[in-house]
Amino acid sequence: MSVADVVNVAGSIGGVASAAKGIASSAQSLMSLFGSGDYASKLRKASYNGVPFAVLSESGVFGRNVVVHSYPKKETRPWIEDNGLRTNVLQVTGFLVENSLIYGGGDVTTQKINLLNVIRGGSVNNTKPPGIGKLVHPTWGEIKANCTEAEIGTSWDRGRVVELRLTFILGGDRLYPSAQSATKDAVSSAASGLTASSLLSFISRTLSAIKAGIAVIRTAVGIAVSFYQAVNSLVHSVRRFFNSISTLSGNFGRLFGGGNTGYSGANGKAPRAATVASLLAQDTQNVAKVATAGAALSAAAVNAGTNPAAFSGAAQSLMVAAANTAASPADAIRLLTPLARYTPPSVAPGSPIAAAQAVMSSAAGDLLRRSAIAQVATSSTAYQPSSADDAVDVRNTVVGLIDAEIQVAADQGEDDVYAALRTLRQAVVSDFDSRGQGLAAVTTFQFSGTIPALALANRIYRDIGREDELVRQANPVHPAFLPTSFKALAE
Repeated sequence: MSVADVVNVAGSIGGVASAAKGIASSAQSLMSLFGSGDYASKLRKASYNGVPFAVLSESGVFGRNVVVHSYPKKETRPWIEDNGLRTNVLQVTGFLVENSLIYGGGDVTTQKINLLNVIRGGSVNNTKPPGIGKLVHPTWGEIKANCTEAEIGTSWDRGRVVELRLTFILGGDRLYPSAQSATKDAVSSAASGLTASSLLSFISRTLSAIKAGIAVIRTAVGIAVSFYQAVNSLVHSVRRFFNSISTLSGNFGRLFGGGNTGYSGANGKAPRAATVASLLAQDTQNVAKVATAGAALSAAAVNAGTNPAAFSGAAQSLMVAAANTAASPADAIRLLTPLARYTPPSVAPGSPIAAAQAVMSSAAGDLLRRSAIAQVATSSTAYQPSSADDAVDVRNTVVGLIDAEIQVAADQGEDDVYAALRTLRQAVVSDFDSRGQGLAAVTTFQFSGTIPALALANRIYRDIGREDELVRQANPVHPAFLPTSFKALAE
């Protein structure tokens, strides 16, 4: 068959009785015309949002978005103002055919309805916009585009064939470039700075007190044991034990929000193969690591005078081990908050040795408390806020702990610790502000009666996939009976 014959067949698309046969013959002739070279092998089967169609021709409009500034009486070339890339528009001419030998498709009327549905956004009376579409172009491949206009036609002499003229505009996600700082790294760096300055302050404050003898060392050991006992009581609390299985997959774990699931992200859940027994076994191992870290802290306290760096490192290891027993960042912040407010036992004054013991008690307590504050700040960087209000609340909780310690450092004249705490405070504020500024606010919803969560998710958000999120925020007795008044995300 000649090229002219191919064009004639493609243009007329046969008669009523021979339409399918003519198109099949055209396809075979076109393939023989193209041959088995690279061009034919690189062509993709065209489709839009999963609905396939055949393509006869395509064209596109590309270029730059410019404004030409011409001035009267000016004999030179005009000034061309470049305003970036022009919106790219693709024109595609094609057809749908019943039971195509190339892409299948089935009944041509069903194909037409399916194509119209994905272009318009779904079935009739659906008001939810379809969003950005996925176009598979024969030569451009898979691209993000929206069909802005579709011209569809049929005629009696073309039989089971629907002609298409589609207009696509290439699009992208609703994202804009912006300069952002690594707020998580800034918090980690500031926490390390606080640890270093706290160690130096401990050394300078206890340098003279150590000379008082073994009684001062016993005080350091007593403070370490007291601090570990506080950690141990928190780690063995019923609430923390119950939260250890909150990451379980399925109907049980899905209703535990906390810091695991936020509006813009989520922390890791337990593997699907995990069971209650396996999670409890892992929790037992984590608790055992806390006991090991506590023993190491007590041992390091014995040599706090000769090796204060080991004492500081043991305190940090204990805080990391305690945080690792938490099921979520929210639980870690809750667990460590009492430790960030730890106050060492007071020592009665009266003698030079008692005065030295009081200095050691205060310095060791400050070192341990600041290690807890540093870990709270570090754990907060993994917290996923569920709303803008939630981000502000958690930020204020962490900042409140830091502010209290800033006051202590200022009263004791610890300039380096004061500066490190101020740096940590600013880093925490910047981190939560950057992650919470794009989140929705919380508002109060009121209804005349109880409504199932699934229906309310569709009614409020037009997204039934947010049912679980709504259940976590409303905290109903049962997901089928949400209260008549509750607080949830506004959007």
